[in-house]
Amino acid sequence: MILIGGFLILTIGSVIGMMYSIQTNLDLSRNMIRSPEIRILAYDGAVLETVEGHYSQDVSLTTIPERVQNVFVAAADPNFYNHSGVSGSDFARIFSGSPGAGSTITMKVARSFFRTKSSSAGRHLQEFIVALWLEMKFSKKTILRSYLERSYVGRGIFGISAASRIWYGGPIERVTLHQAAVLAAAISDPVAFDPMLHPRKTAQEANDILSKLAQYKFMESNRVSALALLEPKLNVQYQERIVSGYLIDMVLKEVADIVGYSSRDIDVVTSIDLKVQKLAQDIVPQVANLRLKPRGANEVALLSMSHDGRIRAMIGGADYSPFQRNRALEVPQLPGRMVKIGTYYYALNENSDPAQWVRDNRMAVAGWRPVNPDHEYKGQISLREAFVRDVNTVPTTLADQFGLLNVRQYLHDIGIKSPLSTDIRTVVGLDPVTLAGVGALHTLPHNSGKPAQITIINTVLYSSNAPDPEVLYQRVDPEQEKKLTDEAIQGSYVLFASVTDPQLRLDRPFAGYGTVAGGGSDAWFAGFTSDLTTVVWAGNDDNSRMDVRGDVELASLWRLFMLDAHEGLAIRSMVRASSQRRRESDGVTDLWKHDLGRKN
Repeated sequence: MILIGGFLILTIGSVIGMMYSIQTNLDLSRNMIRSPEIRILAYDGAVLETVEGHYSQDVSLTTIPERVQNVFVAAADPNFYNHSGVSGSDFARIFSGSPGAGSTITMKVARSFFRTKSSSAGRHLQEFIVALWLEMKFSKKTILRSYLERSYVGRGIFGISAASRIWYGGPIERVTLHQAAVLAAAISDPVAFDPMLHPRKTAQEANDILSKLAQYKFMESNRVSALALLEPKLNVQYQERIVSGYLIDMVLKEVADIVGYSSRDIDVVTSIDLKVQKLAQDIVPQVANLRLKPRGANEVALLSMSHDGRIRAMIGGADYSPFQRNRALEVPQLPGRMVKIGTYYYALNENSDPAQWVRDNRMAVAGWRPVNPDHEYKGQISLREAFVRDVNTVPTTLADQFGLLNVRQYLHDIGIKSPLSTDIRTVVGLDPVTLAGVGALHTLPHNSGKPAQITIINTVLYSSNAPDPEVLYQRVDPEQEKKLTDEAIQGSYVLFASVTDPQLRLDRPFAGYGTVAGGGSDAWFAGFTSDLTTVVWAGNDDNSRMDVRGDVELASLWRLFMLDAHEGLAIRSMVRASSQRRRESDGVTDLWKHDLGRKN
């Protein structure tokens, strides 16, 4: 009896604790007056942009035609009106730890009510309980309204009424069935079925969703076949902003992932320096129009960050368009020599002497016979000279010596997030890499040999007049082991100093170098001072060739930007600044230390 009593007490206590946890984590609020605002702030509190209309607050099933409602039901949960809110697969998720939002509309709604995100078994059980409660407490129509109001559509937009106004230029009550199906496709996968970036793929998914209307007897099959389209009918509403639209889009996407649906105003403190961002927005288009476009490069991107990875300025393309991806963070480009430094880092960790001798000949490695750009081979060459000459033989030789898969994993560990091949293309720059990946490689020596966490958001909090508003997210640098030894850091500075053009001058110590990759399709320049790492790229979206040189035109663009971006910053030795960061507990001792009273 004592054991049974103890078990009952423990069980009852666990149930009460779970119920309390559920109650404190749920947010059932609904703002009927207006859509919440998202205030996007610079690191110091300067307002970058106030975004409105991205959160639906006004979905009403009394005004939305039944046939439009049926599109979303057929796409997400055809048996919605006939089940109790959960399924066997939802019960299985409690033990599997699957990150999905549940198999039924009710389960998806249950997940959307939680203040914080989690994919633990405990959270899945809580969602299961909330879903059953929703089915007992509310009608199917009320649950469906919440689903249509709170579901993430993509691009920082929640709910079908907000998406309809932004994507179609009108209210949800006026959308066609195919337009509704496009929204339903985006809800199912906001990345794969983004109608602006993948119009034909999204339209085909919308056509498949419409076919379910006939399959599940929501509409006659002969009427459905006439609704199919090759591309979505869009009338996208967007406006010129104070800062780059690519930057705002990126922030909205990250906020959506951090916060989820909200009925309250949100403040987002970014790492952006408004002065530096405006500088980039002035200089990059000017140079692009005067020097890059006449040479065949229609696109340009720039990414400038502190050495711990906090983005201070970003240009995602020559001109903003919602129909184009952010070329600074989302579009990988052929990097050429930009990625080779990763293999040299690995070698310096093994032997920190940049004067060490390595093999330079055309010996085949794993079936590949590397060719140097200058077609010269010296048999033996120093690591330093190999980096200056941008040879291909040395990275492949080093990768063969240390193990290609080891070097490949090392590149991932220090910041290359793009997919890499399992052959020597990985180390000679034939795998496309984003600007963020190239930037991460070049911040490594200045960040105490630890990989930079490249982000744009410092803090997310509910807007409030209270002295200490509720903080929803705060960037915290994870504990990471050094990927570059102190000795290797010193050796890497020797390599960078050797490749820096002495005619490219700043008002302070710096290093940087340019290249052209892809046979002339991609031009790069990457460089850094004691405070900033900045990467610039130029090219074309169709990978066509151009006549832009990384060490000339892009070097000039990089220099113009960096000269003004450092106005007011103390002149410091890069080596001394790096040593200072290694001694500091938080690793940051720069101008951008202050973030509304919090660590930035």
